[in-house]
Amino acid sequence: MKILMLSVATGKYDRFIDPLYQSIQENFLKDHDVSFLLFTDKPCEELKQKYPLKTCHVDHKPFPEPTLKRYNYFMMEREYIESFDYVFYSDADMLFVKPIGDEILSDTIIVTQHIMMSNPKTQWTYEKRPESTAYIPEGCGEFYVAGGFNGGKSEKFMSMANTISENVLEDERNEIMAEWHDESHLNHYIFANPEFMLLPLHFCCPDNLTLQPDPAKIIALTKNHEEVRSA
Repeated sequence: MKILMLSVATGKYDRFIDPLYQSIQENFLKDHDVSFLLFTDKPCEELKQKYPLKTCHVDHKPFPEPTLKRYNYFMMEREYIESFDYVFYSDADMLFVKPIGDEILSDTIIVTQHIMMSNPKTQWTYEKRPESTAYIPEGCGEFYVAGGFNGGKSEKFMSMANTISENVLEDERNEIMAEWHDESHLNHYIFANPEFMLLPLHFCCPDNLTLQPDPAKIIALTKNHEEVRSA
């Protein structure tokens, strides 16, 4: 099958892309044809020589716009994305450290447990303001998912991207921003559309956490947020 991996890397986040893509080539769905679509402000000519890589230019904006608007970026390439069987998104600052196979393929949207789910539900940071399109009412919601890795069949993924991108723009018109940006909108989407495959924390695990007995498969790298977010 044809698989597409999406990433967004503008500004100083471009430093993460080469190790990310190398780790994907080594460990991700190796029985399938995996390509990459990178939304970036860089030309990436050296990367294009190493990987099956297409780029889409997006201007670098101050945080949190590059993460908040990721689904809006995806809509810019909808036709291309939907030419693949499956599409996945990974944050740029991730590494695929163990083999991942067909066990993650599903007919539904594929999302990943957030480490916050190990805390009491009262501590989950859903968007609590009714004025936001990402709002989840108090006491509702059964899962809290991470924004760093998700995917699905391309048509279903892009249907989700279309809804989230419209919700982000609606919030913008109403001068409100969801507390955890795209992650808040993703959690609202699966709350409103409860048919999804939930992957365990192993698929979006902080690199300072050791999982037992089975190690993590995708790790989120510890970084200096202020350094990489600066222009």
